[in-house]
Amino acid sequence: MRKLLLALPLALLATACGGPDTTTTAAGQEQVVVRISDPGNSGFLAVAKKDGSLDAALAKVNAKVRWAGDFSVFAPAAQAINAGSLDIATGSITSGVTALAVKPSFKIFATVPPDLAGEGIVVKKDSPIRSVADLAGRSVAVGHGGTSEYLLLKALQTFDVPVEKVKRVYLPPPQTAPVFGSGKVDAWSTFSTFLIPAVTDLDARVLADGEAIKSDNYVIYVAANKLLQEHPEVVKALFAFIKEGSAKEIADPAAYLNVFTQTGPQAVQGEQKELVAGIQKKGRPVQAVTAAEITKYQDVARFFLDQKVLTAPLDVSQHVVDVNTLGSARS
Repeated sequence: MRKLLLALPLALLATACGGPDTTTTAAGQEQVVVRISDPGNSGFLAVAKKDGSLDAALAKVNAKVRWAGDFSVFAPAAQAINAGSLDIATGSITSGVTALAVKPSFKIFATVPPDLAGEGIVVKKDSPIRSVADLAGRSVAVGHGGTSEYLLLKALQTFDVPVEKVKRVYLPPPQTAPVFGSGKVDAWSTFSTFLIPAVTDLDARVLADGEAIKSDNYVIYVAANKLLQEHPEVVKALFAFIKEGSAKEIADPAAYLNVFTQTGPQAVQGEQKELVAGIQKKGRPVQAVTAAEITKYQDVARFFLDQKVLTAPLDVSQHVVDVNTLGSARS
């Protein structure tokens, strides 16, 4: 399951103050330390953390991983990269464009097509809201300037519902569940990290998923500029690892759930486990960013500008690298 990255004020983003760390091996050789956001309890990176397989892959380019911070949404991860304390993170292009609009210290090097089954708008099962059109005059919980707000605005556009007819209630995603559960909002626009527990634990149903909404919300992998410039071979090795790992997870998603613990709040159990596995099977593996994806990214940036989420045009192509040519004369 994608671990999409609480929206913090983007004005807090700072200029990077450091590059990738280094350490010295027992043989006296300098080794690059790549700081990656912690993968949690599920997914191919969680398996890699447990069995050391990512370290083994990175050792071939004289590097190792340091798991640094748990980011459930992208904005704080972007801040950490800009502050020089993180090298690699993953999120969504809808969260990405708002971070890219404020002079970031990272670029996109890999991507995954939209998670159409794992994102959307949910309402309570007994809600009289039966269609997106029924959201007129209602309140919807969203996070500011990211996936959640994008999905709502895109749904309203797709189904010709005037934006001003729907009240947006801005809440950080982790704080939304009790608000939605208590009925203080009529609907919740969200993604898999929060959508699945809403369905299984909060008596919710999906009103419209990413496919119905016509979402272009690609997953993105980003790397700090310092790492890209100083150690492109490390990013290329990481890309090869995540490309292969993501494909294996799609083929057998159940094998990548509950990697460290089968119980407790981090564990996926019962109906949730079945939902997660079902969504994962519909996924696509990590791939390099091509011109086609950049066009989709630009569509998202233009949409956010039209919706006044962004205040100025953004050329997303300036924040993308071709991972296949990193370190060559063309990169």
